[in-house]
Amino acid sequence: MTSLVRQSYGKHCVRVSKIKRHTDGTTHDFFEAAIDIELEGDFAAAYLDGDNRNVIATDTCRNTVYALAKDDAVASIESFTCRLANHFVASYSHVDRATITGRQKIWHRLNESPHGFIGNDTETPTCKVVATRTDDTVALTISPGISNCMILKTTQSGFEHFHRDALRTLADTSDRILATNMTAHWIYLSGVSTNFNADRKSVREQLMARFLDHYSRSVQETLYFMGQAVIASCDFVQSITLTMPNKHHIKFNLEPLGRTNDNEVFVVTDEPFGFITATVGR
Repeated sequence: MTSLVRQSYGKHCVRVSKIKRHTDGTTHDFFEAAIDIELEGDFAAAYLDGDNRNVIATDTCRNTVYALAKDDAVASIESFTCRLANHFVASYSHVDRATITGRQKIWHRLNESPHGFIGNDTETPTCKVVATRTDDTVALTISPGISNCMILKTTQSGFEHFHRDALRTLADTSDRILATNMTAHWIYLSGVSTNFNADRKSVREQLMARFLDHYSRSVQETLYFMGQAVIASCDFVQSITLTMPNKHHIKFNLEPLGRTNDNEVFVVTDEPFGFITATVGR
């Protein structure tokens, strides 16, 4: 005996860009993102009986991204993913939940040109929006974020007095490079009016400032301090989850080469890496 326990489907990696033209006729802004769409609802018949009448084609899901990119101001990755999520639940009575995930590519204005841009950041603004049907209304859970944010400090970090056993080989150090490829996402308090771009700026400023402003006894401690700073200063955030893999820079032994390494030359190792994550909430 088998049963369909859970099902969802949609379209992933729909890449879209939009030129946003200013009223002066010459100045442009540029937006680019990749969108994932997942729909849940009354689609069981397609799995169990081969009955496709309720299936919104993934091609239609793709087309919706481009149509709404035309209709929407696309003021932020948050506002655009909210628009998409609300559309699928509000427009299709048999869709109970729509999960939209957006990943924005950052383009900076090039040499103050009105229409030239340069894209050289690894940091990626993200947003996951879940729209759920509740009676005759649509409820949104909004979780903006940041991925691929590479941050590093060359001192004011150590790792000492950690657990000792027969398999420990790592030595204590009071001065090391702290490097990570940070991922963060936060959840909005319900009922709070939002200014997405300003909110994102505030969260990011708190994260970056707190990363730098203390001696780090561990990635764990620094991660908690960063999350704590966001909760303390950003009253629109319910919780924030941070993932901070420890990108190791290991001091290289220069003695066989007739040189002294005064904490200057390191071997960079991306793998394996320490994996540290936590959620800080109010």
